[in-house]
Amino acid sequence: GNGFHEASSLINQHHPHWIVSCGDMLPDFNQRPANYRLMAQQEFWRDHRHLFTRPGTVTTMIGGNHELPGFRYLGMDLLPPQLEGHVVRLDGIPGDCGPFSFANGLPEAELEEDLQDQLSIVPNPHIYLSHAPPYGSRDKSDRGDHIGHRPLFRHLQGRDWPKVLVLCGHVHNGFGVEEPGATTVVNVATGYALIEWNDGFAEVLEMGRLVESGNFWDSP
Repeated sequence: GNGFHEASSLINQHHPHWIVSCGDMLPDFNQRPANYRLMAQQEFWRDHRHLFTRPGTVTTMIGGNHELPGFRYLGMDLLPPQLEGHVVRLDGIPGDCGPFSFANGLPEAELEEDLQDQLSIVPNPHIYLSHAPPYGSRDKSDRGDHIGHRPLFRHLQGRDWPKVLVLCGHVHNGFGVEEPGATTVVNVATGYALIEWNDGFAEVLEMGRLVESGNFWDSP
């Protein structure tokens, strides 16, 4: 819920062909009654999604741990036509991360099942959208613990770190780019990345953190 206007200005500046949110976009509204929080998220996104949509541009949103279970918005799961059948989407995050735990985190077996379900539909992905980074890549917490997605790590390692793009978030300390093998891992948590992607080749042209000047939903 922070940095929305700054992000919208960047979209106007760069005119991207594809806009991707890697999750944790929405306020979780913990100050509201529990039975109203999901509705509040739906209303919030309905009122502010125009900041992330442009005519002729596809906007894709995956969920993070701040998006409540059941949150979906019509049209935000679409892909550019040329990428249909080439993109894996992983919303889940690890539930057991050493000293960390997340209320809506999943056991590793469920993360693995979700990944295999995606791979049964998209057997040879070019791009992975994952809220959590692959384990060991841009996933260190402020305590130095790796809190990434273990099944995704094993899958990429099993492919010998191929020439693919992984877009992720979740771990604020992991903001940045890493290239294990030929794989490009871009963690955009609390920020943004402008990426040129062409037939498997990914080049990060620009990255930066977005201004976080308080809660957007409380702004005038």
